[in-house]
Amino acid sequence: EAGDGMPSKTTTCPTSYAFGDRKDFVTVGGFKHAPNVDAVKLLRYEIWPRIRERLPDARMHVYGAYPPPLILSMQDEKSGFIVHGQVEDIDEVLSKSRVLLAPLRFGAGVKGKIVDAWRCGCPVVTTPVGAEGMMGEDERSDVASDGNKFIKMNDGRWGGLIASDTDEFVDAAVKAYTQKELWERYQGKGSDLLNQLFNGRVNLPVVESGIRDAVASLRQRRRLDVVGAILWRGGRGGAGEI
Repeated sequence: EAGDGMPSKTTTCPTSYAFGDRKDFVTVGGFKHAPNVDAVKLLRYEIWPRIRERLPDARMHVYGAYPPPLILSMQDEKSGFIVHGQVEDIDEVLSKSRVLLAPLRFGAGVKGKIVDAWRCGCPVVTTPVGAEGMMGEDERSDVASDGNKFIKMNDGRWGGLIASDTDEFVDAAVKAYTQKELWERYQGKGSDLLNQLFNGRVNLPVVESGIRDAVASLRQRRRLDVVGAILWRGGRGGAGEI
C-alpha cells in the first residue's frame, strides 16, 4: 500500500504539474496501520473543518486500502471530505494534488507517503513524528526540542512544513496551499532531500561497505555478542561454534 512504510515506487512521477494546475489536499495510507487511522480521524474532526472555513473551495481526498466502516462513514461531500479507498495509481493522484497532509501522532521509520509526495512534486505538511527519518543533516541541525514543544525550521529548509499542534497544522496547511512562491520552494527542497536521502548511487556503496566490514569482523563481533552466544548455545544444546 502506497504511503505505508517504504514508498510505492523509486522513480519520479512521469508528469509533475505546476502550482496553478494542481488543486485540493490529499492524504494516503493503508488503514491496517493504526497511525494512519488516527491521522484521518484527526483530519476529519479537528483539522479539516478549520481549513475548510478558510479555503471553502478546497477538498480533502483520503486514499488507502482496507478502510474500516469508521473511515468510510467520514465521507461528506458537503464539507469536501472525500474517502476514496485504495488507489490504483498513486502517481496520478499526487502529481495533481497541491499539498499532502500527514498529521501523524505516533509511528516510526521512513514515511513512504512523504517520499511518494516528494517524488511527484507535492509538498507536505506533517508533524514532528511524520518528519522523523525524513531530514538531512542540515535540516536536523535546524530543529530544536524544548520538552514536548517542537520548533519549526525556517521556511524552505524542508519539503513542506512541520507543525507541533493543531493550530500550527491548520495555519501551515493554508500557507502551503495558497502561497505559490513558498510552495515552489517546498517542492524544490523535497526533490533535494529525495536525492540526498534516497539516492541509490550514493547509498548503495555505504551499504556495501557496511556489509564488507561486518563480514570481515564477524568472528570478533560474535565473541563480543554475549547475549547472542547464550541464545545460540541454548538453541543448539550447547554445541557449535559461535
